[in-house]
Amino acid sequence: MEFAIIGGGATGVSLADALARRGLTRELDLTIYEPEKEIGQGNAYRTDLSSSLLNGEIEFMSIRRAEPRHFQEWLSRHHDPRARQHSLSGSFAPRHLFGDYISDSFGRLEEAWQASGRPIEVIPQSAVHLSLGANSERVRLAAADGSVREYDGAALCVGTTASADVYGLAGNARYIDDPYPLRVTVETIEPYEHVTVLGTGLTAVDVVLALLHQDHRGPITMASRRGLLPGVRQRYRQLFASVLTEAAVLEAAAAPGGLSLAAVLRLMNAELEAHGIAPEILNREVDPTEAPADRLTRHVDLAERGEVWHPLLINAANDVIELVWSRWSDAERRTFLRDYHHVFQSLLHPMPMSTATRLLSTIRAGQLRVIGGVRNVTATTDGLTVTARETSFTTDTLINTAKNNKPAPPTAASALCASVVEAGLGRYDPFGGLTIDTADNRLIPADSSRPAPVFVLGQLAAGCLYYTSSLGMITRRAEMVADHVAATVRSGARRHEP
Repeated sequence: MEFAIIGGGATGVSLADALARRGLTRELDLTIYEPEKEIGQGNAYRTDLSSSLLNGEIEFMSIRRAEPRHFQEWLSRHHDPRARQHSLSGSFAPRHLFGDYISDSFGRLEEAWQASGRPIEVIPQSAVHLSLGANSERVRLAAADGSVREYDGAALCVGTTASADVYGLAGNARYIDDPYPLRVTVETIEPYEHVTVLGTGLTAVDVVLALLHQDHRGPITMASRRGLLPGVRQRYRQLFASVLTEAAVLEAAAAPGGLSLAAVLRLMNAELEAHGIAPEILNREVDPTEAPADRLTRHVDLAERGEVWHPLLINAANDVIELVWSRWSDAERRTFLRDYHHVFQSLLHPMPMSTATRLLSTIRAGQLRVIGGVRNVTATTDGLTVTARETSFTTDTLINTAKNNKPAPPTAASALCASVVEAGLGRYDPFGGLTIDTADNRLIPADSSRPAPVFVLGQLAAGCLYYTSSLGMITRRAEMVADHVAATVRSGARRHEP
């Protein structure tokens, strides 16, 4: 069987590893399309400043779902003692070390496939067009250089969407559209400039830490529409939901009218009460009047006290979010996206305590401020003017980390996705990305005919799955795709037995 993985980042390598662990190195001719020089790195994990830390403890960062300590064990064997010092449980390692781990893991996969007589082929090109092959059983892939190949199956692992130029500032000398690599970006900024970071999520936090790492002395502003900083990660504790369970969600979904957002919120509040936590804590999270600095202070305080509400929410989300999303009507989904999505995402993607306290100390020192209510950014003779709900100011440099509300195909994959839709192999999902069968991540054809052997992993599946960006969710889905591919290979082998 000939199989192509489009994208050589963490998702693509996780899938390749899952295929290898199913014994397919002797049965699968594997090709990976990746235009970058290094497999496994991408923006998130490329070599960069040491200030950019992973947002999860190392013992839960792994390309293997069943081996959560795979990265930690790799670190403990690292030849560099400076890397080994991050191998203790509870550590938040520099992000580039995880990129090195992915690259090294891919090197071992190459060795395994080579030893089986079927070396992995890496095509250093973007895949730009996908259609059915000549016999309609295979798929045809065209690369950016014009070369065309056919495969028995393919997986789209194209990564995440880049920052969005929301205010049309491209080309302005004071505007930096993509902050990565951070070490290059911060070197272009004068030490006493007023720098505004557009966005308040994890990428924006990375930019602020990079500026501080480079000893930036000027004022820094983080600005976004809602002013929501990431939550603060607590030390992991194994917590099990007793109320917000799959069984409870299915029971609520069976009620007349189906599963409602209100029903899920009631289950969440009941779960908190079952753990002795006042449900009012969630009301604070959706309070639009709470200042960003006050919210950060409150989150740090709650984390220091070890309040379990936040890890409980994360665990429950990992367990039932896909089920909840699949049972909600489009109307319930839209209400959630409008009223709760941004708060929910800020809590599901928390930052390490050390990062939170660094931001808080910089706020208290008067160098950093965080504002919400951004409405516009315009170019003036003096710089770029940011207009927010309660203030307006001019900044020397604006670094963009803002994203569109609706997950869109990454720019590099937009032509590829358009070709999928044009060929009828799939369709755009109204909530973002491409529509998939959630049972196995295969594309659902536009005419609901027999699906082609094309799978989608990561953000392109967010419209159907909602929560696709965490490594745990990626590896879970990679295992499902690998199971399907392995079953296909084995069934084909049985058909050819004498």
